[in-house]
Amino acid sequence: MQLAGDNSVRPSYLNSGNGLNHSSFRTTSGEKKVVLTLLGLGILSLLIATFFDKNVTQAVMNQNSIFGNIFQNYADQGAQVVTFVCAEVIAWYIWRRVADDVIRFIMTGGMLIFAFNQALSLLQDALSYTFSMLNNIAKGVPMGIANNTAAVKNYPEALRWSLALVITILLSALFARWLSQKTDEDMAYLIVVAIVGIATVFIAQTMIGEMKTIWGRFRPYEMTTVSGQAFSEFTPWYHINGINGHNSFPSGHTMSGWLFLYLALFVPRQNVSLQKKMTIFGLAMGILTAMSRVRIGAHWLGDVTVSAILVGLLVFAASRLIGAHFVESQS
Repeated sequence: MQLAGDNSVRPSYLNSGNGLNHSSFRTTSGEKKVVLTLLGLGILSLLIATFFDKNVTQAVMNQNSIFGNIFQNYADQGAQVVTFVCAEVIAWYIWRRVADDVIRFIMTGGMLIFAFNQALSLLQDALSYTFSMLNNIAKGVPMGIANNTAAVKNYPEALRWSLALVITILLSALFARWLSQKTDEDMAYLIVVAIVGIATVFIAQTMIGEMKTIWGRFRPYEMTTVSGQAFSEFTPWYHINGINGHNSFPSGHTMSGWLFLYLALFVPRQNVSLQKKMTIFGLAMGILTAMSRVRIGAHWLGDVTVSAILVGLLVFAASRLIGAHFVESQS
């Protein structure tokens, strides 16, 4: 990834008119270096997990970890955040491009309802984890204990719906204003990013969800609650247990953490400085979320490593399909 540039650059994805110029798009040497370095670290982490998964968890697990609880509560929303942004871009693209008023209102309204639904889903996870944490503190038990089923209704539904409505209205107004200032060329790029983004999130969620079901791996914190003997149900990451109701492998939170990296592709291609910041933010969210899940005892090192490798490569592949660098080159 290129780490230098200025805002006057005409990025390589644009041709002389509107749209994308895939014929001139190439993965840069800097990008190759970063991807290979991260992939190498992932393979090394997986090698360590192959032999020392139990040892790593025994050394670092702490369900009272503030670091682990923060990321458990608020890093599980990457998929919804990306989908929300995609829905907003598509909604205001329709508003701009469709001439018939009735169709325009219906289609734009439909996409805004979809964005609202993503806000509801985002808040379901965040509120459920937050209220579970507060309940655990009140009971004098570890903050993050047995707190991975975010579907538990332990919060006021009115709170979730009202917050989702306020968030959607405010952010929709901001997106409408931001996108109204974009050229047709910019919008041609952003609509591709939005459509590919929805597909990327769907593939990531389906892939990780299906693997969770098939692998049937027990979580670290479940090891002491199965047969009374600590780690009695441990299996290595490569062992498929089949459908048994347990879903530690791979990590869903890590998937969402790495999906934050996709947001860098929405940054205007001329704004290299912001691209750098969003790319660093996305990489940090992916790595820190993975680390936090091991720390809190919700996942093994192997769980988060495989999820990071799969979703990281998926997001990178999506950027190649779009024809955009995470950080655009100067030339």
